[in-house]
Amino acid sequence: MKLSRGEKVYVVALNILAVICGLVCLLPVLNLISKSLSSPKAVYNNWVIFWPVEFNTAGWSYIWVYTSYLRSLLNSVIITLSGTVISLVITILTSYALAHPKLKGRKLLTYLYVFAMVFSAGTLPMYFQLKSYNLLNTLWVLILPSLVSPYYTFVLKGGFESVPDSLEEAARIDGASYTRTLVSVILPVSKASIATIVIFTAVAYWNRYFDALLYITKQQLKPLSLLLYEVIKLANIEQTADEIYGQGLSQEIKSTSMVVMTILPMLAIYPFMQRYFVKGVMVGSVKG
Repeated sequence: MKLSRGEKVYVVALNILAVICGLVCLLPVLNLISKSLSSPKAVYNNWVIFWPVEFNTAGWSYIWVYTSYLRSLLNSVIITLSGTVISLVITILTSYALAHPKLKGRKLLTYLYVFAMVFSAGTLPMYFQLKSYNLLNTLWVLILPSLVSPYYTFVLKGGFESVPDSLEEAARIDGASYTRTLVSVILPVSKASIATIVIFTAVAYWNRYFDALLYITKQQLKPLSLLLYEVIKLANIEQTADEIYGQGLSQEIKSTSMVVMTILPMLAIYPFMQRYFVKGVMVGSVKG
C-alpha cells in the first residue's frame, strides 16, 4: 500500500525519534566502557567521550586482581541460574493452571495474585521471617523470596490463553495427559512468552542489590551487584594498587571498570533475546 505524504513524514519522524532514543541509551554505556579502558590522565582531563584515549586496561586488571570479583561473579551466576530455572518452572505451572477454564477457584486465585502485586508485607516483616528460617547469609535468601512473580505469571498466562483451544483438545483426544499437553503442545508454541520471562527474571536476579545489602554480610557470599556498591560508594579495595600502577588509578576508573564488568554478561545475552521481547509481552493482549 502506498503511503501518503503525511504518513511518510510520520514514519520518518518515528524513525528519527527511535534513533535518538537508542543513542540516549547507548552513548552513556559507550562512555563508561571508554573511560574504563583509558589512561588515568585522559580520564582526569575529561578527554574521553565515546572512544578510549591512551588505551589502558589497568582498571580492569585492578578489579580482577584486587577485589573478590571472581567469587562474586560465581555467586551471581549461581543465584541467577538457580532462581531463573526454579522460578520459570513455578511460573509455567501456575500460569497453565490459571489459564485453564476448568480450574476450580480460578477467579479467587487470580484475585489473590492481583492482591499480591499491589500489597506486600514490607521490609522488616520479610527480614524477620527470613531470619526465623535461618536463611540469612545464604545464597537461598536471594533466590527463594522472588521465585513467584504475579506479573510474570499473568504475562505467561496471557500467552497460554492465546494458544488455540483446538490444539489442546486434539492432544486430549489422543490420550495426552495435562502434563504431556503442556510439554508437547503448549510450551513449543509459547517460546516467545517463555523467552521473555526468562530474560526478565534473569536480569532481576542478576541485579538483586538491595536484598543482598540487607541479608548478606559475609564477603564470600556477596553477589556482583553488592560488590559494585562497595567499589563505587565504599571504596572497599586495597589501595596498594595505586602505587603498583605508577600513575595511580582514580576512583572513577575503578568504578567504571566495575560497572562495565558487571553489566557485560547481561549485555552479551540481550542481543540473542531481544527479538522475543515485544512479541512475548504482547501475546494474548489482543484477541480476535
